[in-house]
Amino acid sequence: MPSAADNPERLQCPPEFQARLTEVGGVNRYGQPNFRLAWAQTETVRQGGEWEAEGDWFRGYRDILLGDGLPHWMLLQWCDAGKCVEMPHIPPESDVAFYAANKCTKTGLQLLGQYPYHGSYQIALQLIAKWAEKGQLFLHAFPLSTEIIEMMVPIIKASMLLSVEAKLRFLKDEEERDDDNYAKTVEDIYQSVKRKPTLASTAWLEDKQRSIEKHANAAFITMLARNRHFIADRRPNA
Repeated sequence: MPSAADNPERLQCPPEFQARLTEVGGVNRYGQPNFRLAWAQTETVRQGGEWEAEGDWFRGYRDILLGDGLPHWMLLQWCDAGKCVEMPHIPPESDVAFYAANKCTKTGLQLLGQYPYHGSYQIALQLIAKWAEKGQLFLHAFPLSTEIIEMMVPIIKASMLLSVEAKLRFLKDEEERDDDNYAKTVEDIYQSVKRKPTLASTAWLEDKQRSIEKHANAAFITMLARNRHFIADRRPNA
């Protein structure tokens, strides 16, 4: 059986695979794909703070890994400036609010680097299967293939639909609060949303996201069960 060194993982998503993801997910207003695949050991973001280097400490900005640093692919989703994948129903955060919320009190630097004026890519799904056997957690990262890419299609469609439904639910909640004379100033509403992550719309959204991740992981496990090489590798030695 060939080793991993004989068939190293490609760190760039093949153009034909990305074209398929873009076909399904579309592009944003900057002409960039709404969804793309990235390698968890190379995709970085800029972050400020105090860092250790060869026994010395320095203050400044550096690029850090966006993911967990393990060798696997990630499905990334583009989010507009000031928004996040986890709560797409919350109004965009302004650059002023971003800088205030992400300022390191010790160094005065921005923890998340520059404000993403053109939006940012955030992790929508890790392309890795997880399961437990006899109290031990096992992980299996998937190499890119046509089957993997086609598995991403319903996940992307579900994520896009989820964003729309979450926004509509949030607007409905806002309207109901207005009808009950609960609305105050725009700033008061914004601060209220920040202080109350357990709003009904948020709980509903988290349930939907967990459902997507659960079904994706189940699909990954099913794929492993059909993989003869994987099954052979797991058989105990005679």
